[in-house]
Amino acid sequence: MKLPPRKETLRSATSSKVYEDLAIDAAFRERLEASAKNIQALGRRSTEQTFELGDELVRAAELLTEEGTLYKWIDQRCGLKARSARNYMSVFRNLDAYRDDLVDLSVGSTVLFALSSATPEQIRTAIDFADDHGRLQVADVKAILSNGGESDSKAGRNDPSRMGGVVGLKALIALKTREGLKAFLAHVATICQIILAELAKKRVIKEGLAKQIQDLARVARLELESLVLFIDPQFDSSLGARSTSFPMTSEWAVVNDTLQTLGAVDTWPKSGAMRGWLEAEVLPVLAWTVSKERKPVWPLARAAVEAPAALEPDDAVDVDVIDCADLDAGLAEPEYEVNAFDTAPASIGPMTTFDEGPNARQYVAEVPPLATEEFDDRPADEEFDDHSGEPETETAPTVMA
Repeated sequence: MKLPPRKETLRSATSSKVYEDLAIDAAFRERLEASAKNIQALGRRSTEQTFELGDELVRAAELLTEEGTLYKWIDQRCGLKARSARNYMSVFRNLDAYRDDLVDLSVGSTVLFALSSATPEQIRTAIDFADDHGRLQVADVKAILSNGGESDSKAGRNDPSRMGGVVGLKALIALKTREGLKAFLAHVATICQIILAELAKKRVIKEGLAKQIQDLARVARLELESLVLFIDPQFDSSLGARSTSFPMTSEWAVVNDTLQTLGAVDTWPKSGAMRGWLEAEVLPVLAWTVSKERKPVWPLARAAVEAPAALEPDDAVDVDVIDCADLDAGLAEPEYEVNAFDTAPASIGPMTTFDEGPNARQYVAEVPPLATEEFDDRPADEEFDDHSGEPETETAPTVMA
């Protein structure tokens, strides 16, 4: 009994006939077959696969230069129509320089087809749009290409600031988290770079450093609290609503305190202790803050977490000077150029910050309840000190018997 021919044999015979019918040079057949198999194996078109498919087709186009041969081979050996093939090749040729960004954003193949005819400026605008909104659709690309206003496009209708209900809130929260985090990390990185530049000098000038980072540190602290802390409504208190606090033993409490200290030059160590304080405490804490490691190691001793204190000249810790390159590698470059005072006017003036509350206050570990809370009996008009958060009291004079 004669057995039917194997599928591989049939496929080989079919492919051979294609090459013979199209009169393709035998020297190219092996390379073209490798490309055809790679294209067929790609299957579902992810962003990366869209670029890979375009790459394979461009390779084939370099071999099949005779008019009409390329698209006949693509149709018969790869199962793609000419229009689709042109789209894939256009994506590879025009967008490969932006490949990493587009893959990271998981831009779909249909959107890539629409974007492949854009100018470099329009491509960069589309990437920024996708980064800001968490997605990029064909309608968004068309709006960018036409330079039209978003109000008449689907992109405008999907603007988070115009979306209502829970969906709109979630979109706005996601936008703030993404952009707020980006701004906070960039500001902390800028503070580190300024400190490193000062440490590279023979002498650290306290007043000069304060002018550069004091206001920026205040902004960064408010950004941190805005991103991660909850609000304690304090309905039964004359003080009104205020931010909750980090747990006292939390490393983030030290980060917050460090930014608070950097924002108030009066609390800095004396000039003789500045270099040791910056190298041994400030820079390690800020580098930990912006680290991209999965589980960065806390740089300070555990006792410093529980009770941080400024170094005195005689108590300075003997540590290796932090290398600028090492810190820069840990911080990475900000995702956009940041000027130390881009986020606030040059004369920022007094800023409102939240002091630490009493020990009974709910911390960020739990969402503060909306029920009333018991407090010590205090007069409603009691004044508070600007820094300590405790009531000012006058000590009665001691009366000698």
